[in-house]
Amino acid sequence: MNSLVFTGGPVITMDPSYPAPEAVGLDNGRIASIGSLSDVLEVLSSESRIIDLEGNTLLPGFIDAHSHILWAAKTRGAPVVDIRAEIVPTYRAAIGKIQRRVAAAMPGEFLLFFGLDAQLHTDMVAPTRALLDEIAPQNPIGIQTSNCHALFMNSLALEACGIHASTPTPVGSEIDRDENGSPTGRVAEAITWHVLDWFYESWGNSRLNTQFEAMIEQFITNGITTVTEHLYLPYYKSYYQWALEHDLPMPRVAAYQQAVTADMKVENLKLGDDRLWMAGVKIHADGSPFIGNIWISKPYLETEITLEKMNLRPGHVGGTNYPQEYFEQMVHTYFNQGWQMSIHTQGDRTIDMVLDVLEEILTSSPRPDHRFRLEHCALMRPDQIERARQLEVLCSFFINHITYWGVPIEDALFGSERAAHYMPAGTAVRNGMQISLHADTPMTDPSCLELMAAATLRQAPDGRCIGPGERLDSESALKSVTIDAAFQIGMEDHLGSLTPGKHADMVILDRNPLQVPYEELKDISVLSTYLAGSCVFER
Repeated sequence: MNSLVFTGGPVITMDPSYPAPEAVGLDNGRIASIGSLSDVLEVLSSESRIIDLEGNTLLPGFIDAHSHILWAAKTRGAPVVDIRAEIVPTYRAAIGKIQRRVAAAMPGEFLLFFGLDAQLHTDMVAPTRALLDEIAPQNPIGIQTSNCHALFMNSLALEACGIHASTPTPVGSEIDRDENGSPTGRVAEAITWHVLDWFYESWGNSRLNTQFEAMIEQFITNGITTVTEHLYLPYYKSYYQWALEHDLPMPRVAAYQQAVTADMKVENLKLGDDRLWMAGVKIHADGSPFIGNIWISKPYLETEITLEKMNLRPGHVGGTNYPQEYFEQMVHTYFNQGWQMSIHTQGDRTIDMVLDVLEEILTSSPRPDHRFRLEHCALMRPDQIERARQLEVLCSFFINHITYWGVPIEDALFGSERAAHYMPAGTAVRNGMQISLHADTPMTDPSCLELMAAATLRQAPDGRCIGPGERLDSESALKSVTIDAAFQIGMEDHLGSLTPGKHADMVILDRNPLQVPYEELKDISVLSTYLAGSCVFER
């Protein structure tokens, strides 16, 4: 590989040892030298190619520390039909789109629709098994919620997936049943991902390969050079191998294998030069604020959305996915195997439970530098952030909840007092925590610049600011999608900054994200993306 030298524009290294260098030199896929142009040229070959930034800004490639790049590919592109509210704004229109797709289907064809939203589909009612039987009498049909935690199915789909009145509900899952014990068609949590595989398998491998390639392109064109697979399953490996064998510009992938039992075999995975590796184990301690299965200390508001569209009872405070003893056994098992633990937590009572378990484990089996992670952290309280910091627990915030669902979060779900500290990234940074921000793709589309805008503005779709005291400044937001995100996945010595010896993963932007108004962050253009020193995207 030829050596490259970048100069002629601002360079943001995210490494305080190199605050404002004139040039950056690459060699053999890594950062070779940083400093003045003359110093860099002295280190590299005389045949090095010089790239003029022309006033554009060079910085490390972005890192989305909680994403699902392969799983996202499952939810995008035909035959999956996108009914998210941003595409189809009303429930009535979504049902119409579903009916049109069914009318064009071959009998027996599995049909899947993604994006049903009790908060944003203004006229939504939960689809019943009877309604879906009427809509699709000859096709197994599934309608997945936009938060990915629940799925509605008709009778043919239930039958195809082996869900009957006598089917036991797996631990960590929900199968809604009527007064006679028959499934209503709605399932949630762990069983959802198992059921969806019946749909994916019916379409064959080539379809997923095609969509995986499209999803890779979407991350790369947004300057994201490292992602996670936070719902990794063992059979995913073949798809990653396929991508690498076909020389696709797949971002580096930190895998977190999904655990629903304490006896799972975790593969000690490593492909390529830091292209795919097993970073840890993920457990869903609770579910989604948008379907009501999180555990909170103060009840949901009693509104049309919570009572009618979400079907919650007055005074609803939710609960956890697993019985506490079962959850503790899982955490103990994989923590004691040496894995980094990544725990999905949304409700404050869930977070109390998780921190209690971790404190007990660290007391009985201390492990320095455990980097225990809490994912999403929607309703985390200030005292819990301080406790997490003392336990050296890290938080990754799903900040796009504010920009997509901020209005119903404040008005319909939790009220202004709790909304003011919803996704409390500002409090965490002020307490000295190295946080990350994430898009949780496929729930929202990948863009670290949009994450930065969300964290600095905290602006809901109607223009209001949700929790001004939790806003970040540009530098903190940029750290959360570069060097601090690298720290959270245990790769700060290899990724996240432009530092000699690290991988040459970089992005060129048309504006400096540290110098534009917060309102313009999401409008910055990614001009080029480099992965291991090779240009894999150029606008």
